[in-house]
Amino acid sequence: MAKVSIYGRKQLNPGESELIHHSTFTLGIKRNDEGWYLKAFDDTYDGQEIATSEIIDGTYYHSGKSNKLILAPALPEKPMVFKSSRIIISPKQRLTFFVKIPLILQVYASKKQDETLLAEFPLQQISNTWFGEPVNGEVAFALESEHYLDFKTIEADEQFAICPITIYNNDNAALELERLIIRVDQMHLVKHSNHLVTSQVKLEYKGKDYLSSVNYGFSKAYHGENHDIVAKPRNPEGKSMLKINFHFIKNIYRSE
Repeated sequence: MAKVSIYGRKQLNPGESELIHHSTFTLGIKRNDEGWYLKAFDDTYDGQEIATSEIIDGTYYHSGKSNKLILAPALPEKPMVFKSSRIIISPKQRLTFFVKIPLILQVYASKKQDETLLAEFPLQQISNTWFGEPVNGEVAFALESEHYLDFKTIEADEQFAICPITIYNNDNAALELERLIIRVDQMHLVKHSNHLVTSQVKLEYKGKDYLSSVNYGFSKAYHGENHDIVAKPRNPEGKSMLKINFHFIKNIYRSE
């Protein structure tokens, strides 16, 4: 039996309920005369019985007479910090690798537009973190993902988007990647084959004392020829920027 996607259109008449399962996440939906009850059930498992009567314990959204909902994927609203001690890039070398970004489930009433967005639900638990120095850093989400060197080895999973990252080490010393901020709020989400893929991140590293340039774009290899855009950037900015994208932990101990 083909696996049913968590995304797409749902139509329920007043009084009807539905439970939508995916991995450890379940969304309960109940239609009222002119609104919807929505309740997320976390840490569920396949085959677990959930009573539809529990859905009314969730939040009620009064949205009008339309019996249609749209469930769509989106990238997180804040940047994500990738931590690694297992990637070293030699001087003047370019590396492309991939990480998995946890997705957000957006629920729209009737049609997909900003004013009809009812709620957002993370499909995986995401924790906050801090990127940068204590006095001039920024709040972000922690990315709990390993890195992959081959796009083809990553299995399709509707809870995650694949993020291609290319780093060019334009320094005279090796780059040992410690903390990298991935500004997913400035990236597109594209459907390609069976995968959801973010914009490609292209970074040029010039050394610890310099800002690095970053560019977000598309690649035929990862996005196809015709870009099937699922979600636009939440926080669009210029295509090429100078940013603090790398952070290195300072050693507070001195050798005697």
